[in-house]
Amino acid sequence: MGAANLISIVIPVYNGEKFIGKAIESCFEQTEQNGWEIIVVDDGSTDGTASAVEPFLRDTRVKLFSQENKGLPAARNAGIVNSSGDHIAFLDADDFYLPHTMKFFQEASRSTSDSVAMFYCDYLQVSSDGETTNAVKVKPPMKRPDLHLQFLLPKLYPILPSTTLVRKNVIDDVGLFDERFLRCQDLQFFTRISEKYDLGKLDFFSSGRRMHENQSTKDRQSIIFWREEFNLEYLRRHDFCYFCSTHDRVEQAKLAEHFGDLMMKAPEPMIRTATYLYQLSLSMKPSENVRSKLDRLQIKKQ
Repeated sequence: MGAANLISIVIPVYNGEKFIGKAIESCFEQTEQNGWEIIVVDDGSTDGTASAVEPFLRDTRVKLFSQENKGLPAARNAGIVNSSGDHIAFLDADDFYLPHTMKFFQEASRSTSDSVAMFYCDYLQVSSDGETTNAVKVKPPMKRPDLHLQFLLPKLYPILPSTTLVRKNVIDDVGLFDERFLRCQDLQFFTRISEKYDLGKLDFFSSGRRMHENQSTKDRQSIIFWREEFNLEYLRRHDFCYFCSTHDRVEQAKLAEHFGDLMMKAPEPMIRTATYLYQLSLSMKPSENVRSKLDRLQIKKQ
C-alpha cells in the first residue's frame, strides 16, 4: 500500500533521450512541488536515455529503474511495483504535464469518494517541437450499466494514459497491466477498472501529447490488430447479457448485429470483431440480413 497523499508519477521509456528530459522537467515546473515522486523505468534503451535522466537523479524525488527490454506494459508495471504513493499517475516519456496538473490531481484525490478509482482529463496535441496543434476535449464517462461500452465501442475511447490518475489500492485489486498486450494494454487495463469501479473526468487540460514520427501509435496496422485482440478477449470474457438491459434473445441478437455494424463503421473497420458479433447474433436468432453481412466479410478476408 502506498504512502498517504503521495502521487507516484510513472514514466516508462525506451530510446527516449530526445523527449524524456522535457517530461521530467514538466514535473519540476509544477505549481505544486510537494506530494509527488517520479519513477522512471528505462526499458532496455540503447540510446542516451540513461544519460539524459542522470542529472535529474540529484533530486531525491526522482528514481530510475533499468530493466532489459520487455515492452511498455512491463515497464509500467515495474514503475507501479517500485512506487511509494497511494495514487499512480502515468506519463509517457514523449508527453509532458502542464504546470497545474499535480495541484488539481491532489485536490481530486482528496475530495472524492473511494468509489472513483480513476480520473482522466483533456489534453493538448503538440508537434515534435512543442507547438500546440489541437486541444482535445474528452467525453465524460458513461453511466452504469453502460460504462464498459466507453472502451468497447470504437468511437468512444478517447482517454490518453498521460492524463490519468489511478488509486493504488484499485490496481492491487484489479491487477497490473496485461503484458501479453503489445498494444492497447492501457485500454484493457482501464476496462478492467471500469468493470468494478467508477471513473471521473476532471475538466482541465493536464498534458501535452507529442505527435512525432517514431511514436508507437503511428503503426496503425498493429494498433488495429491489438485493438481487435482486446475486443475479442473482452467479448469472450463476458456473457452477452452483460451488454444488454434485456434478457430477450431477439433483442440481444439485434444488439449484437448493431455492435457488429459499429465495428465496420470505425475509421479502420474491425473485421474480426464484426465477424464474431454477427456470428453471435445468428446464434441467438437466424437472420438472412446478418448472414449476408457475414458472407460479405468472408469475401473481404479472402
